[in-house]
Amino acid sequence: MTGTQGGTGGRGARRAGARSAILGGAAAGPATRRATPLGLLPLLDALQARGVRDLAAEANSGRLILWLPVAYALGILAYFGAAQEPSLAVALGLALVLAVSAVLARARPVAFAALVGAAVVTAGFATGALRTALMGHATVEIPPKGPVRLSGFVERVEHRTTGDRILLRLDPGPVRGLDPVPELVRLSLRRGYAPAVGTHVTQLAQLLPPLGAAMPGAHDFGRAPWFRGIGGVGYGLGRPKPAPAADPPLSVRVAMGVDAARDGLARHIRASLSGTPAEIAVALVAGDRSAIPPSVEESMRVSGLTHILSISGLHMALVAGTLFALVRAALAMVPALALGFPIKSLAAVVALAGSAAYLVLSGNDVPAQRSFVMTALVLSGVLAGRPALTLRTVGVAAVVVLALTPEAVLDPGTQMSFAATLALVAAYERLRPLRAVPRPDGWAGQVLVWIVVLVGGTALTSLVAGLATAPYGVFHFQRVAPYGLLANLAAMPAVSFLVMPFGLLGVLLMPFGWDHLAWPVMGWGIEIMVAVSDRIAALPGADVRLDAVGPATLCLLSLALLALCLLRGVLTAVAIVPLGLALALAGPPPRPDMLIAPDAQAVAVRGADGRLSVIGARGQKLIVEQWMTREGDRRTAADKTLASAFSCDAFGCTAPLPDGGTIAVSRRAESLEADCLESRIVVTRDAPLPIAPPR
Repeated sequence: MTGTQGGTGGRGARRAGARSAILGGAAAGPATRRATPLGLLPLLDALQARGVRDLAAEANSGRLILWLPVAYALGILAYFGAAQEPSLAVALGLALVLAVSAVLARARPVAFAALVGAAVVTAGFATGALRTALMGHATVEIPPKGPVRLSGFVERVEHRTTGDRILLRLDPGPVRGLDPVPELVRLSLRRGYAPAVGTHVTQLAQLLPPLGAAMPGAHDFGRAPWFRGIGGVGYGLGRPKPAPAADPPLSVRVAMGVDAARDGLARHIRASLSGTPAEIAVALVAGDRSAIPPSVEESMRVSGLTHILSISGLHMALVAGTLFALVRAALAMVPALALGFPIKSLAAVVALAGSAAYLVLSGNDVPAQRSFVMTALVLSGVLAGRPALTLRTVGVAAVVVLALTPEAVLDPGTQMSFAATLALVAAYERLRPLRAVPRPDGWAGQVLVWIVVLVGGTALTSLVAGLATAPYGVFHFQRVAPYGLLANLAAMPAVSFLVMPFGLLGVLLMPFGWDHLAWPVMGWGIEIMVAVSDRIAALPGADVRLDAVGPATLCLLSLALLALCLLRGVLTAVAIVPLGLALALAGPPPRPDMLIAPDAQAVAVRGADGRLSVIGARGQKLIVEQWMTREGDRRTAADKTLASAFSCDAFGCTAPLPDGGTIAVSRRAESLEADCLESRIVVTRDAPLPIAPPR
């Protein structure tokens, strides 16, 4: 027995030595060199020795594994950056070969680490390819020449302030004028026209392909619908007509049950609340944000509180934490249960079940799914008796989310959520020694400590999360909230102690008919939150618009964040390098002189003042406002000065180009010949002339 233990210890020592062999004994090198009495050499030697020791500690402690989720995400990004669809078989085969090679090379630390990293990157690449292959479905590529008659089951309904929107699962079979026929289409209807979920209808509609990126480098609005199985979008002509049909498919039946539960929650809330508090309460409890006034959403966006309206980690943590605390406290009040059963584990199980129910009721959107995965891992740690929230938990959650939905790596919400979580967990780990500081005696000292922890914790959380997510907010939305820290300090106590806990209490009391006691308290908290948002949004300089930053800058800032969060000791100074490079590369990417919407209805030209002039903005509101947002321009599609550089007549419009000449936007075919003669560039939806005349 003794010999076995000694052999095991020897192998453990050899493994530790092998991990340290990456460094090749460099830790001793600087210490044995003769130091120069004056100058920076002694300091540099000391820093080098300290860096080598810290790197050895990172390798020996296994913390380098925290970089594997980063490698996995890098592989997925490489897939989505490919110019054409790669071979799935080659990607899977290469990942398998690298994985086997890593196993065979495990006795060689450097080769093993390199092969593991390459295998994980390739696995991420293969995951993206596999997800795309599995999601392959029919999509409207070319818009039909006219309206088409669709029939199917309504699977989802959104009642928006500007109109309704439905998700229609089409009946199997051909559709006249439409080839290929998608399984799911999303249609916009006039307000009040949407039927109930589960209704079988026929609808005359004009279909279009899913909307893509408004301009190069902008967010691709067609990616998320495609990965949800939506093959076409459009708008309905008239009211949907109910039609008899067989039993709905399983997905529709599930949607009917979820919608009935969400509708019941909304009715109960609106019976006790009205106006904006009611709609925000419905959004937070039932996940339906469609009826929130646009002015309120804009106010919360400017003040830095818009994250409260989206079901995310904050809401899932408050729901799970409140359930966990209530159940554990209730069980602890019964001595027999407290002494004879693992009440902490029972509370974790209840909290996990409640979080799953909240995920379903809130609409099961991608941000909510991501938050549930993180919450489930934390509660699983409680059940296993392991530390609940660590950097490893964040890494596992990232791998699980990206393995199931690799397209989420490009989603702004995913990037900001994991950036904030990573930064907060890393900050918590670094501040953990403060918990050992002795606390003052007496109730006054305890109250003071509680106040300091509450205020300081809220401030630190807002500051760390705000700094971590700021680069992604600037990259995707070209906006920052300079007063976000102040807004969160003022509003989060109301959200944490009134809004979410009493919203959960209202749901729990509904079966007993006493939920009307909880909703008004939730409404008071929402009123405080909205008042704070409006007050902060009205401050001078609250709405800051910035130029877009390039992808290279965002990548470098992300690398700096990862170095700060995942490395320890003097190694965190490595973050200075990518941070400095990011600042050196900061600034807007090259701006196009001309932008044309996919259907050529909207055209933008850069004027002498550097701003865009746009025609056709009213018919392409979403695309044009994306153009303006990327420019940091506050003008909207309804702005009358938007087309100031264009001169228009009955045949079309012309505008000067930045480098000379003119662009002509032809609206009638008979003007094409003259436009080709007089302009350098002609934009038209008509068939081009057989031979363009010389200029």
